[in-house]
Amino acid sequence: MILQTSERPSLRVPLACFVAATALIAACGGGSGNTLPASSGTAGGGAPSVGTDPGTSGGGESLTADVSPAISCDSLAGQTIGDVQVTGAVNVPATATLPAYCKVNGTQVGTQHDIEVRLPDVWQRRFVQQGGGGFDGSIPSVGTTNVALSQHAVLTANNGGHRDRSGAVLLNNPAVVQLYAHTAINVATKFGKAVAEKYYAKTASYSYYQGCSNGGRGALNAAAKYGSDFDAVIAGAPTRNLPGQIEQWTRASALAMPSSTKLAAVNAAAVAKCDALDGANDGIVSNWSACQFDPTTDVSAAAGLTADEASAVKALMTDLKLVDGRTIYSGFGFGSMSQWGPAYASLGVGHMRNIVLNDASWSPTNFNVDTYYPTIAGVIDGYYGFSASVGGLADYLKTGKKIVIWHGSDDALLSHKDTIRTWEPVAASAGAAAPANSRLYIAAGVNHCGGGPGADTFDLLTPTMAWVEEGTDPGTPTATKMNSSGATLFSRPLCQYPSYPKYNGTGDINSVSNYQCSAT
Repeated sequence: MILQTSERPSLRVPLACFVAATALIAACGGGSGNTLPASSGTAGGGAPSVGTDPGTSGGGESLTADVSPAISCDSLAGQTIGDVQVTGAVNVPATATLPAYCKVNGTQVGTQHDIEVRLPDVWQRRFVQQGGGGFDGSIPSVGTTNVALSQHAVLTANNGGHRDRSGAVLLNNPAVVQLYAHTAINVATKFGKAVAEKYYAKTASYSYYQGCSNGGRGALNAAAKYGSDFDAVIAGAPTRNLPGQIEQWTRASALAMPSSTKLAAVNAAAVAKCDALDGANDGIVSNWSACQFDPTTDVSAAAGLTADEASAVKALMTDLKLVDGRTIYSGFGFGSMSQWGPAYASLGVGHMRNIVLNDASWSPTNFNVDTYYPTIAGVIDGYYGFSASVGGLADYLKTGKKIVIWHGSDDALLSHKDTIRTWEPVAASAGAAAPANSRLYIAAGVNHCGGGPGADTFDLLTPTMAWVEEGTDPGTPTATKMNSSGATLFSRPLCQYPSYPKYNGTGDINSVSNYQCSAT
């Protein structure tokens, strides 16, 4: 799983992750929320010649010209399209923030794989697929605002192949696990595009996949496994290393994890020590790579940490290695673990019981990182293919298609440092295509898919569309922090790794204009 949060597919809405307690997991993460990219560098060569539709867009017609429906919405009800039975088709009226659209629901025959396609009344021939989060089990909602629909795109989403957000349905159910791992992506894509073609009598000109957390993992798989279907993917807080992630979570069962209150105190100590390294005392550790923080020595005795608790936090912030010296997971950063830390063990155990071992009674009492790693990797990646391959991602970039990755530096559920580490071999394999066609943004101070002290509201879908369709480099987007009323509290540049937002020493510390992306 990679976790489920408030499911708001608008890339303009920050995702505040929450722990939804179940028997095995806390679910947060992957609505669509904010979106950011993959390796740093300069865009090259303009938009790739992909996604065009010469059969229906001839005669000088723009690939994004307005298209109206060719049939009524309700005429889609009851049809079987491919192997998906349409279960409903209704018109949804426009709101103050969303356009009117036709909502089509379907279920893959013989499964509980539900898919929803939202077809705007005015279409500009863009197709956007939205990833889910956690163990999936439900369809991400549209939200009150939605960049994809506002850009007149068809928006497709699905439930990952099942209807159980706890993930218990995955136990001894390999067909459902395979859908959840990645094949549900392809089923939903085919259905969404087929529905759009029936409704508008035209095909999509440009196609995109976006998601955060498990949806970020899905975005990387969309590129690596189903790359011919998408012109670009946007992967937020993804993992290309689920075996290592499972090991990181499961080993926490043997650690003396502090309480949420104590974990918040650890974070406060890290901020106190390293906040000023970016030039501004703003409560955000933006220059995280320069921060030398040790929870065993830098936390006040007033926090009440025992020696074992301090050692547990230090272990989780340190790279996890096998006895042969191989790093299998990069340690967490300095963001607050108060939300996620108490759930690490149950998350790991849930994966072990329901997917890796198919044993509902398995206990982590004798869990050993080295002993279990071959089994975890063999099942997760060897059998089911949960993680996107280096070769698949590199080949996708070499075709000129785009990958945009983003990750919050305060993410205490999925390590941003592991995202960086596991992206490096992709960039190396892709060669010149990596800086030309990918971007990796680190959102300073942002927790898992949103939240944390950092600026967690930004739109990456719009600049990614411009990159694909017009050859315009996405550059440095502006990220903002909003209050509960939607007012902007402050703004920061969303910097490409290895840069961070550095205050220039003068002017309003809340204004993006007084920061520059710096690697020193």
